[in-house]
Amino acid sequence: MTGQLLESLGFPGASRLGKRVFKKLFVETGSLTASDKKALQDDVEGVTWQYTLKPETIPIKSYEDAEREYLEVAVLEVVMRTSKSCTRLAEVIHRAIPYPLLIVFSFENECCLSVAPKRFSQAEQGVIIAEEFLTTGWIDLTAPTEIDQAYLDSLALGGLPHTHFLAFYSAWVDRFIAYDCARLSGVFQVRGKAADPAERRERLAACHTLELRIAEFRAALKKETQFNRQVELNTKIKNTEKQLRQLAATL
Repeated sequence: MTGQLLESLGFPGASRLGKRVFKKLFVETGSLTASDKKALQDDVEGVTWQYTLKPETIPIKSYEDAEREYLEVAVLEVVMRTSKSCTRLAEVIHRAIPYPLLIVFSFENECCLSVAPKRFSQAEQGVIIAEEFLTTGWIDLTAPTEIDQAYLDSLALGGLPHTHFLAFYSAWVDRFIAYDCARLSGVFQVRGKAADPAERRERLAACHTLELRIAEFRAALKKETQFNRQVELNTKIKNTEKQLRQLAATL
């Protein structure tokens, strides 16, 4: 199923690599915890470097400035033995490979996608680090929701800027953010209601804070035995959910 997804994104034939990446690469290049190593060994069937997008394989220019270096973009497919661990494994893979990556995890008929914008480290000269990690939940490719399908369609190369690789990759990042917003608002929009992308991201972060607060209230409610305190927590949950709905509507 992920093969069909990758084909639908419209990568040119010249960019096809299909090269196996051995797991030891991630062990040797990253500071992995014992649990990371176990997840890599037990949960991952295999990693394939499916496409390399660079000026020689696609008509997009490389990009360099004092903060970033986007010479090429790589697309990796990770076949999983289980649906767990992909969020953490995405971080491991992004950290191990200095290029900006689109990682496509696959498990049975589902996929999980991840991107991570990168820049030069301010602490270590020449070292490239991830600024943030954006990873979706699992998407059922046999029965995608309307939002899922709109998001997947939006990743196709035909709808992305080809000015240079920073603009190209940033457009993918914008679509990951839009997908997260759609989870809350119920509508997938690449450009949201906020005046600019930074404001939209601030609102989204505030929504995440409210979601965390609701989860904390619910966890406390399960443990609470006093009736008055239960009523208080239920009220807090309802009020916070209302705040969340109102904020989500502005995304």
